[in-house]
Amino acid sequence: MPALVTTEFRIHNAKQFREMFSEAALYGGSTATADLSTNLYLFIGKSSAWSGSYTPPGGSLTTFTDTTEPDPNNTNAPSSDTTANTSYSHWKDMIAAKKVASSDVSHVIARNNWTSGRYYSMYDDTVKFSLMNTNQTSQDVYTGSANATATLYPMYVMNSTFKVYKCLFNNKTEGGRPQPSTVEPTATTTTAGAPAALADGYVWKYMYTISAAESLKFVTSSYIPVKQIRDANAFGQGSTSGGMAVGGAKDDSSDQVVIERSAVDGALDVFVISADGADYHFENSKTISSGTGTSLVFNAAGLTGANAYANSSVYFTYGGTSYVRKVASSTYNSGTTQATLTLSTSLGVTLTGTMPTCNIGPWPRIDGDGHGQELVLTANTSGTAATGSVGGVTVVNSGNSFTTATMTVSVQPGASSGAAAAITPIIPPKGGHGYDAVTELGGYYMMINTKLAQSESGAFTTDNDFRKIGLLKDPNADGGFVRYTSDTASQSKTVAYSANNEVITGDITFSQVASGAATGYVLDVNAAASTMRVIDTTNGSSDTVGYDSKPGSLQAGQVATSGTLSFTVGAIANGAMSIGSGEIIYIENRAPVARASDQTEDIKLIIEF
Repeated sequence: MPALVTTEFRIHNAKQFREMFSEAALYGGSTATADLSTNLYLFIGKSSAWSGSYTPPGGSLTTFTDTTEPDPNNTNAPSSDTTANTSYSHWKDMIAAKKVASSDVSHVIARNNWTSGRYYSMYDDTVKFSLMNTNQTSQDVYTGSANATATLYPMYVMNSTFKVYKCLFNNKTEGGRPQPSTVEPTATTTTAGAPAALADGYVWKYMYTISAAESLKFVTSSYIPVKQIRDANAFGQGSTSGGMAVGGAKDDSSDQVVIERSAVDGALDVFVISADGADYHFENSKTISSGTGTSLVFNAAGLTGANAYANSSVYFTYGGTSYVRKVASSTYNSGTTQATLTLSTSLGVTLTGTMPTCNIGPWPRIDGDGHGQELVLTANTSGTAATGSVGGVTVVNSGNSFTTATMTVSVQPGASSGAAAAITPIIPPKGGHGYDAVTELGGYYMMINTKLAQSESGAFTTDNDFRKIGLLKDPNADGGFVRYTSDTASQSKTVAYSANNEVITGDITFSQVASGAATGYVLDVNAAASTMRVIDTTNGSSDTVGYDSKPGSLQAGQVATSGTLSFTVGAIANGAMSIGSGEIIYIENRAPVARASDQTEDIKLIIEF
């Protein structure tokens, strides 16, 4: 059967990769130790020019040069010096390595700058995630005056001040056509729930702000960083568990901490009206005369029949608290023009003093597996709307724990029988909007940003170039089975020399007759110390053991030559890491990158899971 790699699986793998740098910190448990963490090193290699060639089936000869480097993923096209592209060839020409710190790694997502006039996807639990997170061409839209087709852009954006937002509603018409976004989102609301719509009808959920430090390391023309602050294993625990309490281990005082802490799992924040119906009954700003228990009386009632207000909702605010109750039955007093409502549940308060006003509308019945929601339907007041049609849903309390929900707009006996409204609740992602930005925005890319500053205290050459970048996981120190943990590693061999008849320079290959033509490639030379750093060593055919007790390896005290140059090989020391240990998990071949003593390379690797 075919393999199916889902978006969730890709995000899971990316999270596992991120966690391996600091398992103890991300686990959040007192029993975790730093020994669980992985040591990952970024290494550079290969100073000699690319060589070799291949002819693809039915194709023409391709010769590898420094402007046409071989693809390490193409096993049909190895170069002569990366035969089969095995890890052994990478160890042979490895120059130096630098440990990747946890702060050098971040989930990243494609960069989508908010742009006025674009049409954006909105989050919808019934739509495939990959569609909401990519450009979709030739989609049905509404320009504001006419139907049209246009590109629908991903559901999240970064604004001009590096704040990231997720679109919860794209002002789509009843026919499902999104309208253009013309107002840049700028609010930094950190409370739960959907914020108010902007003037263009769009609803944007503020997710996080990219800090200046994060921008320098992880923002490029194509990518922006994304992260989840809470422990990866914290779902199902309290909102402040796993270091998320105020002042806790994970509280970095950012807006995102508050957003994650405030997120509500299964809350009903967004509703899509696909048909606004007609002939429902709405009344606004009606003065309440009295209210206690399950009885509420208001003045100037608009409906006069018995039970005319049954299946309605009554909504008011009193003492700073909002109340929404369903009307079970009602009576009308023609002498006072008052309606007495019998409520399905008690008010829980007796209204006294200055009386509030209330709004009446049809009752929105929710059928689902959550609870606690308090919703109010409002009338459609646009000039072309049908009388008594539904214009919006006011969320007084979004409730929680919904994984499925449908809405039915109740029929009021006192209203005319008209067209039914169709309104769909949108179920938020697990944990609620803002709980896990990595999962919600599709963070299955990882960026590693490592800087090679000058010589990195002597570990890296500044006199030569390199053509390979790779990642090495959990190497051992040379000469044993102990994990290598230092920040840097010089992996070239250090060879002392004497009695040279010419000046020794880098980028030469020497050979030694005594070892049966063992060879080495000179990376750079320290003339003051009479030492050279050497890579790409190969053993010769001699049965005599050399410096490392292996037959054919370089022998100290014996002459080596390169053209007219000759010198005597002195003491030989291996690089800092044990050759062949650990795992090489990434290789990238490049055109030559020259190094210098006043130069810093800012290396960014993008890994897609």
